[in-house]
Amino acid sequence: MAKSEKKFEDKLSDLEEIVATLESGDVPLDESIKKYTEAMKLVKECDEELKTVEDKVNKIVSEDGNLKDFDVSEVK
Repeated sequence: MAKSEKKFEDKLSDLEEIVATLESGDVPLDESIKKYTEAMKLVKECDEELKTVEDKVNKIVSEDGNLKDFDVSEVK
C-alpha cells in the first residue's frame, strides 16, 4: 500500500514545529542536522505544491471550455 501524502497544512505545521525546536538551541548537533534536513525536504514539497496550485489558479476556463492563461488586462 502506498504511503498517503500529508496535506499542505500538516507539512507546514511540521515545518513550524521543527523550526521552533531548532530555535530552542536545546538540540544536539546530530539531531539538529536531521531536523534541518527534514525541514528542507518539507520546504521543497510545500514550494512545489504552491507552484502547482499557482499554475492552476492562473488558468481560467474560456467560454469554449478550454483553459487559458489568466490576463488581468482582459478583466473589465
